[in-house]
Amino acid sequence: MIKKYINRFPFAISGIWHALINDFGFRTQVYLGIAIAFFIAYFFEPLSEFEFLFLSLAYVLVLITELQNSALESAIDSIYPEQNEGIKHSKDMAAGSVLIAGAFLFLVLAIIGYSRIGF
Repeated sequence: MIKKYINRFPFAISGIWHALINDFGFRTQVYLGIAIAFFIAYFFEPLSEFEFLFLSLAYVLVLITELQNSALESAIDSIYPEQNEGIKHSKDMAAGSVLIAGAFLFLVLAIIGYSRIGF
């Protein structure tokens, strides 16, 4: 049973690697995450475990939604290359999930920044 899951692991890594190399949106999210990490490390003292957990979860949520958005767009474009209003709405909703995840990440960053700087 466990061997079955272990045998699937290379497929998942291959998908992430493919997205990192070929998908501009995913690659951008990864680079932004690295930039945010350097920004936090430079301007703030070390994060508490709670802050680190929330920030990590918010960032991983952005990466997950971006991967799902990219996978959905790629699959739909390969099946239906022509324009279609319903397909447009599906792709827009998937992009909206990335926007919501990004807004949540920004909110977490703002709360951490506000608690550190205070007004």
